[in-house]
Amino acid sequence: MVLVLMFGVWEVGRFVLVGQILNTAAREGARLAAGGYTNSVPVTCAMVQQAVQDYLTAAGFPTAAVSGSTVSVVCQAGTAWTDPYQAQPLDKFQVVVTIPAGTAFNSLRWTVLPRLTSITQLQVAVTWYSLNNSQVVVGTTLPD
Repeated sequence: MVLVLMFGVWEVGRFVLVGQILNTAAREGARLAAGGYTNSVPVTCAMVQQAVQDYLTAAGFPTAAVSGSTVSVVCQAGTAWTDPYQAQPLDKFQVVVTIPAGTAFNSLRWTVLPRLTSITQLQVAVTWYSLNNSQVVVGTTLPD
């Protein structure tokens, strides 16, 4: 009985750690998306997805969890855009990272016992605002 309790605490602790890593990975993706451009290159959703997956890999996530994860950038602004570089200043958006049930989720488990918790997938969403610069057009003639 004590052994099962110990494994249960261990698995819950593992998922708290994994949740924190997912949250930080989503924030890294959102930070990249918020700028709109990096080294004069427009930031796309694919670049945000790659940044999140790179973070998960660097954090030691198994390949199955990284390749099975889904990363989406969701525009919540009044004017819709498909890639972060198209956002206007202070446009609201979310970066959502999901580790779905199945192989991706099971690769994150530490215990070999059948499910001790009812968790079957993990999902984290962070909300940010675009920091793109305003598009200012300067005329070349002086007003009369």
